[in-house]
Amino acid sequence: MKCAERVKRMQLPDNPIDIPIAVLLKKDKPWFNCSRRYVVADAVSIGQTIDFTDDYECNGRIRKRNWTELPDELTAAILSRLGAVEVLESAQMVCKKWLKISRDPLFWRKIDMRNDGALEDWVYEAMFRHAVGRSSGNVVDINIEHFGTDKLLAFITKSASTIRLLSCKDVSDEGLSGMASKLRLLEELDISLCKGISHEAVKAVGRSCPLLKSFKFNKEWCRFPDDSDSEEYDSDYGGYDFEDMDEDYLNFLLFYPHFAHDNLAHAPVRKDENADAIAIAGTMQGLHCLQLCGNKLTDDGLRKILDSCPHLESLDLRLCFNLNMGIDLEARCAQQIKRFWLPHDSIEGKGFTSRSDGYCFKWVELPDDVTLSILSRLGTVDILDNAQKVCKKWRKVCKEMKWDTIDIRNDSAHRITFNLDKICHHVVDLSCGNLVNVNVYFISNKLLKYITDSSTGIRRLRLVCSYGISDEGLIEVASKLPQLKDLDITYCGNLSHKPVEVLGCSCPLLRSFKLNKECRKYSDNSLEEIIDDEGRRSKDDEALTIAGTMHGLNHLQLFQNQLTNDGLKAILDGCPHLESLDLRSCFNLNLEGDLGRRCTEKIKRLFLPGDLIPGPSTDWPPGST
Repeated sequence: MKCAERVKRMQLPDNPIDIPIAVLLKKDKPWFNCSRRYVVADAVSIGQTIDFTDDYECNGRIRKRNWTELPDELTAAILSRLGAVEVLESAQMVCKKWLKISRDPLFWRKIDMRNDGALEDWVYEAMFRHAVGRSSGNVVDINIEHFGTDKLLAFITKSASTIRLLSCKDVSDEGLSGMASKLRLLEELDISLCKGISHEAVKAVGRSCPLLKSFKFNKEWCRFPDDSDSEEYDSDYGGYDFEDMDEDYLNFLLFYPHFAHDNLAHAPVRKDENADAIAIAGTMQGLHCLQLCGNKLTDDGLRKILDSCPHLESLDLRLCFNLNMGIDLEARCAQQIKRFWLPHDSIEGKGFTSRSDGYCFKWVELPDDVTLSILSRLGTVDILDNAQKVCKKWRKVCKEMKWDTIDIRNDSAHRITFNLDKICHHVVDLSCGNLVNVNVYFISNKLLKYITDSSTGIRRLRLVCSYGISDEGLIEVASKLPQLKDLDITYCGNLSHKPVEVLGCSCPLLRSFKLNKECRKYSDNSLEEIIDDEGRRSKDDEALTIAGTMHGLNHLQLFQNQLTNDGLKAILDGCPHLESLDLRSCFNLNLEGDLGRRCTEKIKRLFLPGDLIPGPSTDWPPGST
């Protein structure tokens, strides 16, 4: 088979080992469609230029491939630098010589199944089984990523001395314990991001592998285990770790047990955070290297490890944020351990090779002010229900956050309707009277009064779908909003023009007003009146009230309002600074004559009654930004 059909001019780099060179191959069979990669060895001097012609023949003789002339030992050394997936999928198909080398059992002493997830798990599993079969029992180093299962571990031979499992979610305590019972010669074990592994498997490994010298048991600090029914977790308060809370927040949750039960049930926490440390200390006294990134052990667990593992030379405790690391304990570690990493040390380099989407390495390394800037962009519910539970650093940042905003939008309100008042009360208390922006759904007169009584500096108030707010409730709080500049009342039942008049008189700084309604009133189009629960009233009552009390407005939105041309003329006369006017779905207006031209000339940003209403992916309902 002709392997290289066309290679033009190639300049060798400084390090020719492990350099892939694109080669166009003859695709005689369907399985030749996969990419082929060739490795150039240092048989050719560095910097030398190799010239090939476009044709195979030169002076009547076929030009030979330099890489096929390399000794078998050198070719095997080069191919061994590739992963098992690349050897089985590509390299062994290049030529007969490479196929022969890849069939040598000694070539498979190390099986490195690193993968990018491009193939299905069963394909990787089949490749691994094939590679183990080729080793004829000589494999000593195994690396499995993502596709590991209990059945696959049972297939591993007894001769393995180094094993690494990364993100193998289908590996359980039973599977790992069963594998360990066969591996008496195991010296290095790396278990990273394997959710199904607990301290029970760690004990089994320690008892079964007396020669174990290096152990890595890395976890995901930013996630919680999925199995909330396990005996290892406390479910009295929905599984949340109350020991990590400050007193104020703990009192809040205990005072509102429904919030703790319904909103925190997805975050189970271990009863004994030192279970892993105790298992290591009790069964792995011969360890020289230990890595526990993301573990939740405490100072007591670390002391047990130091007492029971006298030969430790390397200890990695990065992301172990439950450790307080007092002066005495840190000094002991520095004295006993040659290579030591603290919980907040950088995770870049330093032998930490695991890279998985599950880790939140860079997030915890961000400066506090940057983290605060990011978290402040979340809504109130996301901060209280999610962000502050990620780690102690985020909890600290959330606690120190300047609570000047209540932002409970529609996409989250449906999940917390039953205790919305309690959450709002909590945020108001955290703000200490410094609230500036309030954006809430489904609130009542009582809650609105509590918010305005606590904070007199509110500048932006947005009330959406708050059917519990009445004219009387809104009028009562109007005098407490002297700093208000932006007011949005959207879909709040059948509020009349009366609170609009009081708000206009009480809020002299008001610059933006949105009064959006749902057309559910019965009207008689032959009359300039609306018939509702309070009887007949003019369709222009609200427009005339706005024109008479809100002279400083720059932006006005009256979605689905019943105003007529007379009301619109009054607004244009009474609000000379208007720059934006939204009249969508105000179908009582007729803007074909002089009034329409006046609106076009005066208003920079004008929405007419028949203009398109945005879809779900844009600003909807009106004023949602």
